[in-house]
Amino acid sequence: MGLSGRIGPVIAYVTKGGRQAFRQYTVPSDPKTLMQLASRMRFGLANSALSPLNSIIKHGYRDVNNAFRSAVSMVLKNAVTGDYPNYSVDYSKIQIAGGKLQPLDGVTATVDKDSGIVHFNWDPQPEGSSRSAKGDDQVNIACLNTAVSEAVNFINKTKRSDGIAAIDMNRLPGIETTNSLNDLHFWVYLTSGDLKSNSDSVYVKSVVYSVT
Repeated sequence: MGLSGRIGPVIAYVTKGGRQAFRQYTVPSDPKTLMQLASRMRFGLANSALSPLNSIIKHGYRDVNNAFRSAVSMVLKNAVTGDYPNYSVDYSKIQIAGGKLQPLDGVTATVDKDSGIVHFNWDPQPEGSSRSAKGDDQVNIACLNTAVSEAVNFINKTKRSDGIAAIDMNRLPGIETTNSLNDLHFWVYLTSGDLKSNSDSVYVKSVVYSVT
């Protein structure tokens, strides 16, 4: 086995043919142009936005290798908005899951201030789609709290045919230190009964409030 690595001003390496080789070490160029700085900021912002959702994204894209990396690419393309250096992330354009199942239609989220319950509703009988849609498809609900950069995934919360689901806000990440519901972002997606397929995720913001 040959030498590999930096030795003072020299870099040692082994070629594909197995020969030992050496070359002079040169300091990498880093001119930090405006384009480079903008690209790095966008990439860092996309990574930090998705980092709390890492395990959820892996579950949501069960058939995709390097799902997190693919999700970062989609965020860079679709969800990072603004001009350098004032970039921001549009969470409504983030997809945390994807697949061949028919997504839920007409999803809404209502927060009951008195009970502290988030109520989700959707159309249990979608029409006019060639995608698979069965009543026993599992409903998964993911929540990201951007105030504390934490997320949670409620797996198999209910079934497509139920048309409703409810989550106690006390079970949401960092809710005890969150002053604004604007920090909470929800996505809903489906998993087939045989656990082999998912649907695309649907973003839903809890913008409707009720008081009993």
